[in-house]
Amino acid sequence: MKTYCSAPFRQIYADNASRYRLCCHASKNNDLAKYNTNNTAPFKYFLSEEMEDVRNKLLSGERVQGCEPCYKLEDRGFKSWRQWKYNKIYPMTANVEKVSLKLRILGSYCNLGCYMCHPYNSSTRRVELAKSDIKLTDFTKVQEKQVNISTKRYDETVQDILDNIELVDHMHITGGEPLLLPRMYQMMERIPDEHAKNIQLSFDTNLTELEFKEWNIWQLVDRFKKIALGVSCDHFGDKLSWIRYPIDIHQFEKNLQTAKSIVANVNVTVSLLNINELDEIRDYYKDFNVTFTGIVDNPKILSIRNLPQKLKNEYKEKYKNYEMLIQELDKAVIPGELERGFEYCKKLNTQRNINFDHVFKDLLDKIQNTFTL
Repeated sequence: MKTYCSAPFRQIYADNASRYRLCCHASKNNDLAKYNTNNTAPFKYFLSEEMEDVRNKLLSGERVQGCEPCYKLEDRGFKSWRQWKYNKIYPMTANVEKVSLKLRILGSYCNLGCYMCHPYNSSTRRVELAKSDIKLTDFTKVQEKQVNISTKRYDETVQDILDNIELVDHMHITGGEPLLLPRMYQMMERIPDEHAKNIQLSFDTNLTELEFKEWNIWQLVDRFKKIALGVSCDHFGDKLSWIRYPIDIHQFEKNLQTAKSIVANVNVTVSLLNINELDEIRDYYKDFNVTFTGIVDNPKILSIRNLPQKLKNEYKEKYKNYEMLIQELDKAVIPGELERGFEYCKKLNTQRNINFDHVFKDLLDKIQNTFTL
């Protein structure tokens, strides 16, 4: 179908700014803006008249407000997230039958401060930016702030999920770092065994810890239909240590091997600091399925779109099979953003016990040499 997307039929998504959105890539839909996790339970939102109107429009081939990120890609001749992602993972349906939950209601505590992460998704990130005297508006136009959900509202939300648990066949758990969030384990404990055995859990995790207090990941493996870990990992060695500071790379690699049987993907988010070595990263984690579908496009100062054109052409040829990466490289350079990106990294480096100029010397030299040729 011309505009059909499975996500509004199969997924309930809410971000750490408390907003319900049609998916994690979607922009604002004015008719849905009145709903958020602090005033509306997830299934009440999902089964609302406004969401029914969205689904009817998609079935009729109409374009829906909020889906512009996909439409813009398609208008440029690229595949969009609805085409290569949602319409692939979810079977086509005209009705609400089985639902996947991706609700950022569990908290934003994270033990890492990844240099490209949105601050409202990581408590460590917010603390580090404050100590570095970096404001959110210094490096991104995104204005959203992390919004806490009250204990009362959280309990009401979990009860709403339990009341509709027969509709749930998948839960995509994210954070913060989900394996370090007490609410995550507490919510899983409340799901009855007869339903848990029919539900698949997918995690976006930094895999720095497999145990937390009295809980561990293997308790979930024993109860649920399937556990799939999407491991966020953007390099190896010292470069990984800087990008995902303050990760303990030895413990991380140990956990990666320990949990190998439930690791679905090693997900590399492509940005300014790892674009030069994607093949090396793939080879380093050769025993795992390595993906490069996550591309930093915001903050724009860390996007590969702003590299010198000679390097962009080189990478387009080198990585020609990575369509999402090519889409970002094809975007126009924003003057001054590359310089701002490195200024930001060096300012952030004041809080990191790693020498940025030394660790990324090869990339810095390559860019400088390109400019001087």
